[in-house]
Amino acid sequence: MSEPVKYLTEENYKPYWLQPDVTEKTIKAVQAKKELLIETGKKLSSHERFYLVGSGGSYSVQYPLRYIAEKHTKIPVFNFSSLDFLERKPTAVDEEAVGVFISQSGKTAEVLEAMRWFKEQGGATVGLTQKTESLINDEADYPYGWDAPGVTFGKLASMYYIFGSIFREKGYEIGDEMITTIDNLLDKLLPIIPSAKERARKQGLEMKDQTEMFVLGGGINYGLAYQFAVCTLMEMCWVHATHVNYSEFGHGSIELFTSGTAALFLKGAIEYPVRDKIMKWAMGNGVECIEFGGLAENPTNLETPFTLFIELEWFSYYLSLAKNRDMNAWRYYHLYKF
Repeated sequence: MSEPVKYLTEENYKPYWLQPDVTEKTIKAVQAKKELLIETGKKLSSHERFYLVGSGGSYSVQYPLRYIAEKHTKIPVFNFSSLDFLERKPTAVDEEAVGVFISQSGKTAEVLEAMRWFKEQGGATVGLTQKTESLINDEADYPYGWDAPGVTFGKLASMYYIFGSIFREKGYEIGDEMITTIDNLLDKLLPIIPSAKERARKQGLEMKDQTEMFVLGGGINYGLAYQFAVCTLMEMCWVHATHVNYSEFGHGSIELFTSGTAALFLKGAIEYPVRDKIMKWAMGNGVECIEFGGLAENPTNLETPFTLFIELEWFSYYLSLAKNRDMNAWRYYHLYKF
C-alpha cells in the first residue's frame, strides 16, 4: 500500500534559504568581513590572471565577475566548471595566476583536486566556502568562509568585495562601484521581498501545469539564467528547463517558442539588444511569458544579479508549492559519485 500524499502548504513547508532574515543575515555577515576581503584583494592585485573554479551554483556566480572584468577592465578573468578546468588544465596557470575555488560544502572533490593542481603550478589559491572551517580552506593560501545561511548571496557578495578591491588596486573605477554596491545592498533588496512574494504566489499558480520552461538572460545576468534553469528548475523543481542567451535565441530556441510553452525573461538595468523584440514575438506566438526585473527601484547593472535573484527564488518557491514538489528532497543528487 502506497504512502499517503503529503501536501505542501506555506505553513508546513519553507526551505531554509527562504527562512526569515536569511538575506539580511547573509549580506550583513559578508559586510562584517569586508576588511578581510578588501585586504585579500590588495594582496592578490599584484597577480596578472584570475581563474574562477566551481560547479553548479558555484559555477553560475562566476559569470558576473567575468562580465565585469571584460566590460570594465583589461584584467583576464576566466570562469570554469571544475571538471572542465581539470580536463583543460590551462597552460597559462603559473606564479602570476590566482585561482578562486568555490564550494558551498567546502569539500567538493573535483574543486579540491583542481586547487591542488593549481598550487602545483605555482598559482595562489583562494578558498571560498560557506563555513570558514572546510577541507578546501585547510589547503588554500587564502581561506575564507562567509559563515551565513544564504548561499548564492554569500558567494557573490564576497567576490564583489574581493574583485572590487583587486580592480581598484589596479586603477579601475568599477572596483569602487562593486564595493559600494555591497555596502548598500540591503537598502535595495529588503524593500522588494514582500512584493516579490506576493507576485510570485500568483505566478507559481499560473505556471503549475508547465513541464518545460525557457529562461532567457544576457549580459551580467546570463549566469543567473543558467543557475535558475539548471540548479533550480531542473534540479529542485523537476521542470525541464533550458537557459538561453538572448544573443542566441534565433538558433534553435525560436523553433520551439510555440503556443503552450513558457518563457521567463530576465530584465537587467542595461537594455539588452533584441530582448524586447524576442518577448513581443514570443507573446504573439502564444508563449506564456513572465518578465522578472521590475520590482527594484532603478537598480544599477551591478545590483541586478541580486535583485533578480530575490524575484526568482520566491517564484521557484511558489511554483514548487503549486506542483507539490519539495525542493529540499532529491531522488539522485545524494547518490552522485561519478
